[in-house]
Amino acid sequence: MYAAYIDRLGGPELIRYGPLPDPEPEPGEILVEVDFATVNHVDTFVRSGAWRTPLTFPFVVGRDLVGTVVRAAPDVSDRFAPGERVWSLSMGYDGRQGAAAERVAVPADRLYRVPEGADPAELVALAHPAATAHLALSTHGRLRAGESVVVVGAGGNVGGALVAMASHAGARVTAVASPTDADHCRASGAHAVLDRRDPDLYERIARLHPDGVDLHVDAAGRNEVEPALAGLARRGRLVLLAGMRSRPVLPVGSLYLLDRSVLGFAISQATVDELAEAAARVGRLAADGVLRPRRCDLVSLEHTGRAHRAVEGGLARGRRIVIAVGRGPDHGTNLTNSAPMLGATSPGLANLPTMSASIIDTTPLFELRASLPVSASPEQVYEVVSDLPRSSEWSPECRGGEWISGEPRRVGSVFRGENLRADDVVGWAPLIRGVWHTEARVTAADPGRTFRWMMLSHAGADQESVWGFDIEPTDDGGSVLVHHFRMNRATAGIHTITANLDEEERKRFITEWTAKLEQDLDVTLARIKRVIEES
Repeated sequence: MYAAYIDRLGGPELIRYGPLPDPEPEPGEILVEVDFATVNHVDTFVRSGAWRTPLTFPFVVGRDLVGTVVRAAPDVSDRFAPGERVWSLSMGYDGRQGAAAERVAVPADRLYRVPEGADPAELVALAHPAATAHLALSTHGRLRAGESVVVVGAGGNVGGALVAMASHAGARVTAVASPTDADHCRASGAHAVLDRRDPDLYERIARLHPDGVDLHVDAAGRNEVEPALAGLARRGRLVLLAGMRSRPVLPVGSLYLLDRSVLGFAISQATVDELAEAAARVGRLAADGVLRPRRCDLVSLEHTGRAHRAVEGGLARGRRIVIAVGRGPDHGTNLTNSAPMLGATSPGLANLPTMSASIIDTTPLFELRASLPVSASPEQVYEVVSDLPRSSEWSPECRGGEWISGEPRRVGSVFRGENLRADDVVGWAPLIRGVWHTEARVTAADPGRTFRWMMLSHAGADQESVWGFDIEPTDDGGSVLVHHFRMNRATAGIHTITANLDEEERKRFITEWTAKLEQDLDVTLARIKRVIEES
């Protein structure tokens, strides 16, 4: 069989398309011939190692699939019959091989029948976001008919499913989204739509819900816990499911005084029974036409790596990428003839180049340098700037750290830094705030001349993000210290920050982040000069 797989953790370029041995169903498993799979954000986290889960190499990527039963292991032969159309939404983690292959052995308790009337490609597109929405609303949010719901990030895939499913359950839904998503939110069942950029957003929510909000779900990872809690009704619930690096303030008093609660969850932690309940509801609503993916692009299995890059780069916001695995993109689906809400689909990746016309795809994305004379020899300057554990003495954000591998200051050694970012740094953008850690590998170490380091991803992979110092001697025995930074392609962190921003907001972010970096270079040089000349 052919599959999309990796031999080690890392970037999307590591995804290979090629033959692997056909799987054999172990006890409790059903062998499925796959027609469609898809790409989720969590698939990129598994592939990169940003989210660690047991897996074996070669590892087939992907979580969701729709296909046809080939045969079952003897102990579950009564569960499904050969030829039945089935689907699953929990492969590709916790030791299970993924869905992006022509054949997959699926545990019987993680396999569900495709309901009559459900389009298979639409169902696989809905699987992850809609099941996540069910868990947020019902399993964790305990939503009841007649309650009020606020959905932040309502224009996205999970957010859209939240709006549709909450409305169908009898809730009064207020959607928070970009103005360009307002019509879609209303069509999905929102009673009101508010602009997520409105500085008076929470005052407007309060006016719409004077008795408080029963359930507030943040699908965008904004995690504005303090104002969200303030707007909850007595026994209101705040559900968080994105933005794992955010560090919001938690006003504890309002929790116990008004019996409110904050709940976080990830679909990867859902039990088998919870997933089965979610699948039953998603399948039923898909068959009834209540749930439809907003937009889809069909791609071939061989382009799975490019699809990962598109999702990771924030280019799939509000749309789903469906992988046509088995017998081609026209097999068993009405995607190309679906309702206008679904939008046009594309064979292969024909539409993805137009999706990637973003400032985030500029190369280089950042390239800056600054210089300052220092009254010290190049050797003396190098001795200071290469001592990264001392960086708290001059860096605006780094509070020092330690060498964790290799000989300190030598090429190949790795430094783990501790950082602190204030709330007012590009305050409107979804940046990491408070304390966080980074790792970097030394790429150049020429005493008295140059010292450079490359930022690593959370999986330890190289990123095209390099900081450094160059030192030039002067005729009077002093030096000119040059501090520079170059990010050729956007890092995973930049993609995460900008994933839920529209293009105008992305341009604003790049402009303001460039100004921030320029200021950081100048401040760093001035502090290094003072440290050296006063020593």
